[in-house]
Amino acid sequence: MGDRVAYFLHLEKTLMYGRSDDFKELLSNDFVEFGTSGRIYNKEMQLDSVDTKGLAACPFIIKNFSVQQLAPTIVHITYQTEVIDNGSRSNRSSIWKYEHEKWRLYFHQGTPTISF
Repeated sequence: MGDRVAYFLHLEKTLMYGRSDDFKELLSNDFVEFGTSGRIYNKEMQLDSVDTKGLAACPFIIKNFSVQQLAPTIVHITYQTEVIDNGSRSNRSSIWKYEHEKWRLYFHQGTPTISF
């Protein structure tokens, strides 16, 4: 796995622990997420949903992780997750922007998949 892919995988995994300090540091002030319910979330709403302790372990298995450079300061990431406890799966997409000397999550969307 390339250094760039490993770096962004690390950033995505860091956010999966749900620690407020990580969210403050890694989410862009302009962050937006479209939930599966159709609800739109911003950075403040996400910070309200996490705590300082977060989770002890990452709850997901990550598959098919891909990083595409869209511009010198923008990358698009796609991957699938499976929840370890119940096997539910989602397709995920993120856009990261390099701003203020750091990569920050600008956009995220997760879409549950249905197994047949």
